[in-house]
Amino acid sequence: MAAFSIFIVSCLKQTSEKTDITITAKDRNLPTVQQISDKNYDNFSHSVPEHKEINCDSCHKREDNSLTLKYSGHDSCISCHLNEFTKPESGICAVCHDNLQTVPATMKAFPAQFNEQFNMKFDHAAHNQGAGRPQAGCATCHQPQGAAQSIPVGINSHATCFTCHNSESNIGSCNYCHETAPYRRTVANRTIFKAVFSHTDHTSRQGVNCAECHSVRAGTRQSTQVSLPVAVQHFAAGGSVSCRTCHNDSRAFGEKNFSNCKRCHNGTGFDMIPAGFN
Repeated sequence: MAAFSIFIVSCLKQTSEKTDITITAKDRNLPTVQQISDKNYDNFSHSVPEHKEINCDSCHKREDNSLTLKYSGHDSCISCHLNEFTKPESGICAVCHDNLQTVPATMKAFPAQFNEQFNMKFDHAAHNQGAGRPQAGCATCHQPQGAAQSIPVGINSHATCFTCHNSESNIGSCNYCHETAPYRRTVANRTIFKAVFSHTDHTSRQGVNCAECHSVRAGTRQSTQVSLPVAVQHFAAGGSVSCRTCHNDSRAFGEKNFSNCKRCHNGTGFDMIPAGFN
């Protein structure tokens, strides 16, 4: 098979050094010229192997606390895709532009949602002590939402993070908090709450501190970093944190003060989940 020349521009170092290397596609298991020309460049994917090898801040620069995300710009792409930029038929311009006939070409709106998933790397233990703990504690990120607490999600949740992590902090690149992987979000309406329960009643009205019911487990996977109390009252195991921990006829009503079962239960059976909570 005839050898062909490949022009390599380093994506990782973002440098202008150019090297001509003559190799054989068969020997190195490289794509053929025809395969390269058949690539669809008008759809961008972070999951492309070459893209996954590049640090996020090679393309995305965080210079302020703005929530408005922007396309990375020509310089970030040309370093690897110079050939495609000089061939309009490649379609690469359609990634960011919607009208190439105007001067300058008009931009597409930055996507509000992505087909790709970006996992959120978050360590509760690092935010629960010392300088890493926000002034308002858990309430900085979580607000009462039905039986459980709200969880920041989506692009707008950056506003919560930027409250502490401003542009001068050590969060300068997307991959500090994100990675291209499925996001296993903690469910905000866990069905363990089989009784009528309100975080608002407990925190805002009764002054219950989050740490009285929850503890932070350092070093565990994200969905298990915060412990959950056992949502039982009548048959709670000794030593466990449960409704019975406080509802003990001393601090709050307990087993001696259950004149109305609907005070805690909804539905036709004691194990029924409240309406709208599933």
